[in-house]
Amino acid sequence: MISQDSIQELHQRCDVVEIIGSYAPLKRRGRTYSALCPFHNEKTASFVVYPDTQSFYCFGCGAGGDVITFVMKQENLDYIEAVRFLAERVGMRLNDDGDDDEIKRKKRVLQANRLAARFFFDCLNTDEGKNARAYLRRRGLSDATIKRFGIGYSMPEWSALRDNLRSQGFKDDELIEAGLCQLGKNGGSYDAFRGRVMFPIIDIRGNVVAFGARTLGDDKPKYINTSDTPAFKKTRNLFALNIAKNNTERRLILVEGYMDVIAMHQGGFTNTVATLGTALTADQARIMSQYADEIVISYDSDEAGQKATRRAIDLLKNEGLNVKVLHIEGAKDPDEYIKAYGSERFSALVNGSHGSVEYELENAKSKYGIQTAEGSVRFLREAAEVLARCRSVTEREVYASRIAAELNISKDAILAQVDDILRRNRNRERSEQEKMLSDIPGRLGVPASRRDEVGAAAAERRLLALLFANPDMKDKIKQLITREDFYSEQAADIFETMCRSIEQGGGCGFHELAPLLDSDKISALAGIVAVNSGVNFTEADATFLCKKMVENRNRLTDEKIAATDPEALKKLIEKNKK
Repeated sequence: MISQDSIQELHQRCDVVEIIGSYAPLKRRGRTYSALCPFHNEKTASFVVYPDTQSFYCFGCGAGGDVITFVMKQENLDYIEAVRFLAERVGMRLNDDGDDDEIKRKKRVLQANRLAARFFFDCLNTDEGKNARAYLRRRGLSDATIKRFGIGYSMPEWSALRDNLRSQGFKDDELIEAGLCQLGKNGGSYDAFRGRVMFPIIDIRGNVVAFGARTLGDDKPKYINTSDTPAFKKTRNLFALNIAKNNTERRLILVEGYMDVIAMHQGGFTNTVATLGTALTADQARIMSQYADEIVISYDSDEAGQKATRRAIDLLKNEGLNVKVLHIEGAKDPDEYIKAYGSERFSALVNGSHGSVEYELENAKSKYGIQTAEGSVRFLREAAEVLARCRSVTEREVYASRIAAELNISKDAILAQVDDILRRNRNRERSEQEKMLSDIPGRLGVPASRRDEVGAAAAERRLLALLFANPDMKDKIKQLITREDFYSEQAADIFETMCRSIEQGGGCGFHELAPLLDSDKISALAGIVAVNSGVNFTEADATFLCKKMVENRNRLTDEKIAATDPEALKKLIEKNKK
């Protein structure tokens, strides 16, 4: 583990305003800073940075924590990776107290992957790799491209890679955990990839985290991928982002597969990426938004590709990205188009690609047809849904005018239908918000049997804010309350962790608590601290809040006893009359 002294020094060197400000434009508001939240789509800034506590909190989505927590979420890193990322950024050397098991396991996976990538690359140039080389030649890949992407070949034997990595000190269970080998029926192991073209998947820090593999024959499936490992989550990585992230035009081209990406890069379009054998995920869309303002989708034109395109449009738009859809004629994919017509014409095609609204409208038109009255009505119904998803009023007006002219109907009639959809959506959102607000105790961790005790939950949250700001009051507080006085299990866990940190010579800063609490608890604490920001608590406040918690606990106890004891119920009624 990295020493606590190093974590503390890192916090001193990494000002939360400076670090977050490099990702999102911050506006000063008195003693705090605000911005549109980078973790969810919003129009009104609800993301606040607090220099005094070196923390942030979003009042919209509930994300919160310190500078390390922010980098974890923004860069898709775990805690230790985020610490190392920040240390490298500020040129700080970390003191390690010795790696824990999880870090060691991840390191071993990465080491095994790096050696496996070298082994596969070397195998490509053997006699057994000639068919793989021939396949890559048929696809038009140059030696430079093959080398740049580290493309290799997995031998058809059952244990070629396993035996090679065994000779370099790796155990079978390590290779199985890395996804390079699989467990055999008799307890042994065998290579997970055999007789396939190998594509190393490299993260933005240059680590080989996984592999994609393509068959040279008719084997099904055509492509297989490394399953999730301690070093790899396929839903949080993108193929070739390690290269594409360096493009300066703030535009990414999203294609379907490894070969599509590689061919595009060879054609000069080094801003191309692909998902890893899965449909685009919300995490991947968020990661893309860190490196681009515009995404051009180039999926297959078949039904599956069109369905994937529609899903991708929604996810990317939710991240505030401008989305366009590439329409290719005269070729089945970008690779074939570039080979037939050249990179210059393909570049013009990309620059002239349709906006996502136009793409969806054209799809609806071809699906229903507008030659008949029935087809026109069905098209207009879907077109209104498409326009209702437009954030810009001007954009809705422009497309409504175009549709009105084409169908010879009133633009106002189209916009009225759009307004009706928007009104229904607003009503649904309002209903969902009211439901969410009515369940505040549940989101705070208050048990269902105590949902009427929101006031008591508020008292314990203020007590946590008080302890965060005044760790020296810990002893006094612990004399007045115990864990049983908390309504929320989450609040009780946070309280005990804070006390334990103080007792071990630390404090209650986020840099001390973040390694000890999970992300939900850190976000909850960040929200508590944010709501109580600027409050100067006193010992009298501590006494009052503890008293309130104990009184509520006692009242609940009395009520519970009274529910089964008639005499106790009489006493409780008399007590409440006074």
